[in-house]
Amino acid sequence: MCESNEKNPSQTLDNADAQYELEHWQGRAKELQALIGRLTVRLRGRDRRIQLLELAIARTAVMHHVWTSHLERRLERAPTADVGGSAGRPFVAPTRENRAVVHLPHLTRTLEALFDVMREHWSEWDPEHPPKSSTVARAIDEKLGLKGQANGEASRSAQTFAAALRPDSINETDGRHR
Repeated sequence: MCESNEKNPSQTLDNADAQYELEHWQGRAKELQALIGRLTVRLRGRDRRIQLLELAIARTAVMHHVWTSHLERRLERAPTADVGGSAGRPFVAPTRENRAVVHLPHLTRTLEALFDVMREHWSEWDPEHPPKSSTVARAIDEKLGLKGQANGEASRSAQTFAAALRPDSINETDGRHR
């Protein structure tokens, strides 16, 4: 007779079942690790997209603020309509703070640029240190797209416009532009 070395045949089946379950769960663990890796990559991609969207929103908010400020400044500088019936004649009316309201029959780009430069340089100037005519003339060149002279000075047209924009009180004080 042949004797089996195995004392209990059910123990062999349990070992086989255990081995099968171990392989099954090891395979399942590998699948889940691969799934975790794929989900991690997707999550990083989504995080990157969220960062880009946050950056785009921040840039949009800044641009909105910049455009709002720009449009408000343009609105403040825009000429008001003359509903008083000046019959198309230019009209100058003094206002408080030594400012003037001028009603013109039309406004050209050149005049608008000159008014912008005048506001920029002469609205709040220090009487002890008024803006230099050359600085104002260069600003006019820039606004009107004029070329400066070959020697580096502002164009003659801009110099003439700058002299015209200079307040009379300064002209009388320094004796220039008589």
